Amino acid sequence: ARDLAMQVAAANPASVDRDDIPADLLEKEKEIYKTQAINEKKPEHIIERFVQGKLEKFYQEHVLLEQNFVKDPNKTIKQLVTDYIAKLGENITVKKFTRFQLGE
Repeated sequence: ARDLAMQVAAANPASVDRDDIPADLLEKEKEIYKTQAINEKKPEHIIERFVQGKLEKFYQEHVLLEQNFVKDPNKTIKQLVTDYIAKLGENITVKKFTRFQLGE
């Protein structure tokens, strides 16, 4: 639990998994990536793949289970949870989190 709390504090994820990301945020990101592709004069048939690639990077940065673990960047949080399940013999699921931030 401490490692997950540290991850949330350090990496500021937007959601636990892809399904929890608000649709409006996802659409906004797609529009931004599509505009970038057009501005970079990418061919029309490549734009969709470009957007999908950028979305994958977005998921890796903003979805808790897909983020690289801050203590071991070679592991994702999902792999970390799986390792703890094997080690403890208990079923562990991350359903939600709350992050508090002072300042700003």
